[in-house]
Amino acid sequence: MDKKLVNICLFLIIGMMIHACFFVRTNEYVSYNRKEDALVELWNERMEETEAEGVYYYKTRLPEEEIAGRVVAYHTAHMELRVRIGGEEVYALTVPDGATVRTTGYHWNFITLTDADRGKDIEFAVMPTYTDSFPGGGFYYGSRMTVERMIVYENLVRFMVALTIILAGCILKAYDWLIVRKENKDADRSLQHFSSFAIMLGTWSLCESEILELYIPAKVALVYLDHMMLMCMPMLFLLFVRQMYQNRNLMLWKICCYVNLGVVLIRVLLQLVGVWDLRESLWMTHVYLGFFIVAIIAASVHEVVVCKISKELKVNIICVMVIMAATVCELAIYRISHQSTPYGSMGFLFYIVVMGTVSLRKNRMMMERAKESEIYRRLAFLDELTGVYNRTAFNRDKESRMIEDQKTHQAKIPPTVLYMFDLNDLKKCNDTYGHEYGDQYITMVSGVLKQIFGLDGNCYRLGGDEFCVMMPFRNENDIKSKLLQFKNALKEKNRLGFVVPVSAAVGYGIFDPVKDQTLDDTMRRADEMMYQEKQRMKAEVGRN
Repeated sequence: MDKKLVNICLFLIIGMMIHACFFVRTNEYVSYNRKEDALVELWNERMEETEAEGVYYYKTRLPEEEIAGRVVAYHTAHMELRVRIGGEEVYALTVPDGATVRTTGYHWNFITLTDADRGKDIEFAVMPTYTDSFPGGGFYYGSRMTVERMIVYENLVRFMVALTIILAGCILKAYDWLIVRKENKDADRSLQHFSSFAIMLGTWSLCESEILELYIPAKVALVYLDHMMLMCMPMLFLLFVRQMYQNRNLMLWKICCYVNLGVVLIRVLLQLVGVWDLRESLWMTHVYLGFFIVAIIAASVHEVVVCKISKELKVNIICVMVIMAATVCELAIYRISHQSTPYGSMGFLFYIVVMGTVSLRKNRMMMERAKESEIYRRLAFLDELTGVYNRTAFNRDKESRMIEDQKTHQAKIPPTVLYMFDLNDLKKCNDTYGHEYGDQYITMVSGVLKQIFGLDGNCYRLGGDEFCVMMPFRNENDIKSKLLQFKNALKEKNRLGFVVPVSAAVGYGIFDPVKDQTLDDTMRRADEMMYQEKQRMKAEVGRN
């Protein structure tokens, strides 16, 4: 479920960005008929404000001194704007006729002045594109370079906090892809969801900083990006947070995710068909966020009552409380002084850093446990002396060779060959030279088996001097070639010298559905062939 939901959101985000860029290329918002000339001066002035029939007017008289090349800058969000100097319209920011998108996006509007404008009245007529939008202050006067520098300076802290959040998310994402997924494929996706949430949160904060609007021409794309981040963040946050709960499989979590996805799909569809802009359907996300908060509280209460609350969840709750305190502080300052502060963004940065650290520590512990589990699993199926598989692994693999026939739906065994090996004179080696040499004998032969058969099949040590190889059956020539290679390798060992001659009796059996019901029957036939060879080899030794 998690992966599908995240992929759908990613697809929608990319699609909306493409739609916005195409819309900007095919529609012109700004018409401007004056040239710019940059000077390095800064000037702020008060504007006289009036309102009539939903249009807000800001008016002042320009200075009498030389003003050529200076600009008056004003920020708008979802506003149409017309600027007149001395009664002449010099700037217009409007929604194109017939456009399905009603917003003009987020804009910094720069009105370049000339000496002919000295002493004239400049008037800004601001028309909100939505009934619940209202213009704000923020008129800047001076050279373009100086004004831009001031805007960047005023929003720099929030911008840098947003970039830091994105960077933290990218680092966590890279760590998840390159380390967590590589070392533990069965790891949960909490770090993946958290890193995606951090990147979306940072991107949303970046759109709110007003700096991107200075340099990115696709203003509508910024609006789309802003809303898409806000819409999809709750789902990723929920997918991350639910891993902290013991009741993570509650139906409530799935309901929240699918409701979130439904809200995203509905809002995107309404935007694409031109019924409601994303700004007009924002109330849907607000309603969902209320439902989301209630669901989180309900799950938390259930966790406290039914289960023991985890340390990770306690840390998460504390961090959320810090975010709420920082946000309340930012809103209070804005209400009192009408100045925007980065406290809310800094609260989110605190959350990302703390919970990112907690998630990294959790995943590191999970990877260590996974490594320990893998070691224990390998020990359970490996022979300690030789490193080949043991009898337990052999029994497991025999069962795994049984597959279901697609036509008859009955169990069947694919073409398989079993080799049985029994070492000669191992007891003599142990009794005469000690078990240390006996162990060398066993490891020497097991090494040859892995060298000859290991690439195509699995090697097993079934007992003290008994080995088995299971591999797919190709043809009789392949079997004879393998056995010849094995015998030649043992001859090479003997040529180098050992305390006793190195040899082994070999038998093999090919699974035959007519003769064999299971691989145990094949194994018995291979054993019989091996026993016959062993008797023959003993007889040859006796004759010599």
